[in-house]
Amino acid sequence: CNQRQLKRVLFDRTKGPILILGIHLCGTLSLKAIDLFNNFEDNVSFLALKPCCLPPMLHAKRDEFFSIGQHTFDSKEVCAVGRFKGNRWYGPPRWHLEEKFNVWVDHLLRGIDVVENDREEEEEVKEEENHVLQLEEVDGSIDSEKVQYCRPGKKKKFCVNVQVKGGFQNAYIFAERNPLTKSLWVDGEEK
Repeated sequence: CNQRQLKRVLFDRTKGPILILGIHLCGTLSLKAIDLFNNFEDNVSFLALKPCCLPPMLHAKRDEFFSIGQHTFDSKEVCAVGRFKGNRWYGPPRWHLEEKFNVWVDHLLRGIDVVENDREEEEEVKEEENHVLQLEEVDGSIDSEKVQYCRPGKKKKFCVNVQVKGGFQNAYIFAERNPLTKSLWVDGEEK
């Protein structure tokens, strides 16, 4: 099912709010979940993402770049050799991939189109004022093609050590558009 079909079948029929929950999304599926959050801002208000496996080397061999939201990065930074077949890992020792996984999660977080602001969540704002101009600097300059208006909200990455004995995929990403659920965010931190 592509985004056009999802729009017709789900997003056009639902006013929201919709929560996207992505648990153990392998490879580029995390990119797709973030794309849904970014592209359907009138319907989707919350994203909870638990990335899993890194994208396969196929993307790096093709010299591909990944783009999510306003953020673009080289697939070579995050692609890795190895995969599970059943419960068995085939590839380098998994702990060798931890640094790449952390880079992957940082790129995913940067690709979420939410701008943090200091406004009170309950404050009524006009639709035109509910978007904030977000600019991404590339090598110290602004790329005019990457200028976009984003809804205010919060996004946060945090780690909980669930996986041990070679497991390292303990990062979680949350994002929410205003109005925020106060019980989830305390002084900008997760509860």
